[in-house]
Amino acid sequence: MGGLSGEVRGKSKIEAYLNYVKEIERWGGAMNSHEPDAEYKKVCKSLTKQDPETGEWVLRYHFHS
Repeated sequence: MGGLSGEVRGKSKIEAYLNYVKEIERWGGAMNSHEPDAEYKKVCKSLTKQDPETGEWVLRYHFHS
């Protein structure tokens, strides 16, 4: 059992969310669950914060195996 933490970035909240969905797809079945749950787009968007240095939107995640 293990996990993986990381972040995805985008020029907008929706771009960061879409990059997160791609990251989930990239890992496929290797990870059993992920937080935040991508099915709840509004929750993901509310957890997305703007990086004051770059202006990019950042969504942090954790995958569980």
